[in-house]
Amino acid sequence: MTVISGFKMPKSNPVTPNKQSPEDWNDLLNEFVQKTGRGLQKTFIKKMWAVHEDLLANAKSSPLRMMFFSPALTICPEGVKLVAEVFVKIGISNGLTLLEKNITKFDITDAECQRYGEVFKTAWLDAYQDASFDLTEEIETDVIRIICQYALYGQKPFAAKFRKVLSAFVSGKKKDVNFAEMITRILNGCLYRAMDATNYIVSSSAVELFFMFFPLISQEELEERENLMANQLRYMSDLLRSDIVSVRTQAASSVLKALAEYWDIIPKDMAKELLTFIIDVLSRDSVVGVRVAVYDGLNEMAFIPSCMNVFEHGLKCAVQKGVLDASERVRLAAFQAMARMKQHKFISPFDIIKRDDSIAVFELETVEECRRQLVPVMHIIMPISENIDEEQYRLRVNHMLKKSRIALLTYFRLLGPMKIIDPKQAGKLIIMFNMWAYRYLRRKGDPLPETSEGLKKARSYLECSLIIYMSCKKMLLFDCNENIKSKCDQQFGKIVKLIFEQYGNTPILGTATAISSVIPKESLKSVATDVLARLADDEVPEEALEPFLESAIHFNPDAVFDSLSNGLDVFYDLYGDQSKQTKKKKRNIGIPDELLTSTLKRLKYTIQSHSTSSLLATNDIFKPKILGLMKVGDASIRRKTKHFFQKVDLVREAIEVRLSKKENEDCALRDETLILALEFRFILPLYAVSENQEGEKERMKLIESIKALMDWFETNIAKKMCDFGDHNQDFFIKLSTSFLNCINVALSAYDFKTRPLEYEDEEDEENHSPTRKDKEDEETVAVKIARIVRSFVNSGTPIDVYVPTLRVAATLCDDSYSEAHNSIAQILRFTNKWVHSKCELETFSPEQEKETVEAIRHLYKRVIETGAWDEKCSNSMINNSIIFSFHSSSEAEKEFEDPRHEDFKPSQFISMVIIKFFLKDKSISDEFFNTLSCHYINENSVYFNCEDEDDATFFKLSRLAALSHFLRVLERYSKYHTSLIKNEIEHITTRVLDIFASASDLNTVPHHVMNSLSILLDVGLPDGF
Repeated sequence: MTVISGFKMPKSNPVTPNKQSPEDWNDLLNEFVQKTGRGLQKTFIKKMWAVHEDLLANAKSSPLRMMFFSPALTICPEGVKLVAEVFVKIGISNGLTLLEKNITKFDITDAECQRYGEVFKTAWLDAYQDASFDLTEEIETDVIRIICQYALYGQKPFAAKFRKVLSAFVSGKKKDVNFAEMITRILNGCLYRAMDATNYIVSSSAVELFFMFFPLISQEELEERENLMANQLRYMSDLLRSDIVSVRTQAASSVLKALAEYWDIIPKDMAKELLTFIIDVLSRDSVVGVRVAVYDGLNEMAFIPSCMNVFEHGLKCAVQKGVLDASERVRLAAFQAMARMKQHKFISPFDIIKRDDSIAVFELETVEECRRQLVPVMHIIMPISENIDEEQYRLRVNHMLKKSRIALLTYFRLLGPMKIIDPKQAGKLIIMFNMWAYRYLRRKGDPLPETSEGLKKARSYLECSLIIYMSCKKMLLFDCNENIKSKCDQQFGKIVKLIFEQYGNTPILGTATAISSVIPKESLKSVATDVLARLADDEVPEEALEPFLESAIHFNPDAVFDSLSNGLDVFYDLYGDQSKQTKKKKRNIGIPDELLTSTLKRLKYTIQSHSTSSLLATNDIFKPKILGLMKVGDASIRRKTKHFFQKVDLVREAIEVRLSKKENEDCALRDETLILALEFRFILPLYAVSENQEGEKERMKLIESIKALMDWFETNIAKKMCDFGDHNQDFFIKLSTSFLNCINVALSAYDFKTRPLEYEDEEDEENHSPTRKDKEDEETVAVKIARIVRSFVNSGTPIDVYVPTLRVAATLCDDSYSEAHNSIAQILRFTNKWVHSKCELETFSPEQEKETVEAIRHLYKRVIETGAWDEKCSNSMINNSIIFSFHSSSEAEKEFEDPRHEDFKPSQFISMVIIKFFLKDKSISDEFFNTLSCHYINENSVYFNCEDEDDATFFKLSRLAALSHFLRVLERYSKYHTSLIKNEIEHITTRVLDIFASASDLNTVPHHVMNSLSILLDVGLPDGF
């Protein structure tokens, strides 16, 4: 090494592959082995390629096989060439074996499979270039042909991997004539047989390869090019008509792609035939995937100049059906094809579908992703730029508004989320729409009438402005100029004030309410005073009450709650301590019922509105106002802070007063008002708890509140139902129905567990105090409700009350209320007795009959899931039902009617309990027929036991007549036991004939019994009858 003035010249850069020292190949190979062929950098691979000659000459076969087995080496062109050299070095068959192992056991990716295809292609091209024809033949025979067989006939996941290997040959086929001739020759030898295979997996694989390498024509066959092309086009036509869905789907998109790519060499008559079939038939195929594939194929043709006219015509025909398709996937594909036309240089989306039609489609579309595809198309109709012409833009907005208000609002809603407009443009649009709306609303003279076009346009402009504001709110807050945002808020505040002042009775008030819920309160100070004053003076019309209340809640919630609290003071004025004061100290409340009704409606609106409900849920200040948990010492202050729940609770005393009134005696409050107030007595505590995180104390207070209400209703209502006069019957039915429905809602809205939360931890039983033990033994809410439900299960309970009773009983079958299950099981046992007693006294209306049967069926399904329903209960219920059926269908000294007649109508009890309950469900009917066979049809059953032997014949024949009639009814209406019923009828017929032949006292049997047996069993009567 040369040394100049003591300076030693450095070595060449060891990182540069071209200057890599030959003796380093062993170090590189060792490093490769240490890395186990993973995580290789391209620089390292290039180093190995630089010394590949020494590496291949000196390395042993084991590390070379490891190199071929490592897909990481093929990530760059040098790596592909290196692995191709290694492939030849280790042996062709060994390389294929390693590839098979990689695919079947190690699940290499599709990209890695494709790079192995590049390796095989490179190896073949290198061998052909070196004139190593023996090697090329070996690669063709031992690798490529076998890979083709695997790709066609292999198992589905592995065959797909081998097709990825072959996909690398497509580029080689196009670039190198010799390679194209080789792959064409191999595929022509195996592809068509596989395409004609009966196995759909094989044929699908062959179709994919066919379109991957289309057209299969080599240079040596130029004279036969037309014949070969015609043959392959005929195959295409057959594939489009295939019965195999996967083949038809693949062909629909691939044929269009092939036509676009080789349009110049495909005969035009055949191309027209294929396109016509795809557009006219496959775009309407019954399979969604096929219809989607049509649009995928059309997208491949979109930007091919040679077939532009054909593409435009085909897309126009397909899109007309696609945008209205029932499938979301098809519509999405059609909209995507339309949206791509915005980027087309010569075809506009409105060359495919008319402007007005696109607006109509945009209005009808309900899927958000499909809507998003149409927004760029709508943007062509209403473009937004920095120098926007307001007059021209207004004309465009009015045109779209005339066509579809929903489409217009949807378009502006999606502009911000799709990043089509920036914050500055959003602010400009909001200001522009607000100005247009304000000009209409602030016109001289009288306010616009509700039906005027100007008011409708102003409302639509405000809705557009609001929806842009809401969808771009984050953008306006953080990315927009503060002056623009403040100007928008000021405009909104000014418009809201104008609407509340002059348009309080029009639909635009709802838009103003929505605006007031989203803009800052600082912009609404001038509006709040007017709204609160009009609410306080009761100047708001009924139809505008809800939006006024919603806006007032956002302005000043405390004032609204104070107003509601003052209205509920009617209960104290009429039934509380305040009623004992002198008249001078009483406040003037006007007509109590009107004031209370108005207050309850306002409270209802406040709770039902989504925006106000959300506000109450997020602010714990309002919870004590509802629950009445705040305790105030001074009596003078306490009256001012009496909260809703405490005041509404006086409805119990009001109801007692109402029920004690005599007939024609006036009551201060109407029945409807009392029932509505009772519902609030249920709802308010549950509402407050459900909207906030509760503590143990609040839970206990809620439970005690519900218990007190249950005790009151049981003591003063349920147990005294027979004491109320007829003049109170309607009120009792409405009151009980409402109360039971509220119980059901309460059980659904809140989890009244078997034991309260504070008693669930039983780990430290030694510390349980006697007081705590006593509390644990107290009746739970479920037990109290079950007792009320049982009190309604008697023959005197009206029909309208019994149905909600059964619904509450079904709800109590939940696992959380296991202590009430035994009581509910007894209620179900009694149900058929109640139905029978009611059927004897009155007639169910069709609606009552339907609701009663559905309630019984639902209760039965819930009860049998509990452990309280056993075989004894089931037998008791079925036996009673059968006895009541016999009783309901028999009349004294009258023949039974034949159920086989077309005009036959079963008794109401049989219709409800037997036909619509027992026979509807197979599991119930199985149990029913088992009981009927064992306890009634059997000769030795108790049903045929007669104490008086002198009347034994009459007794048996009358029982057999009733049983025959019942079986004929079952035969007509049963779905699952027809053969069993026929056998039982034949058995009874035999028994009747035996009695006719052997009995000596037939003359004592009444004629109506004998005639009934003759009619029902089709038997002849003995002589003398």
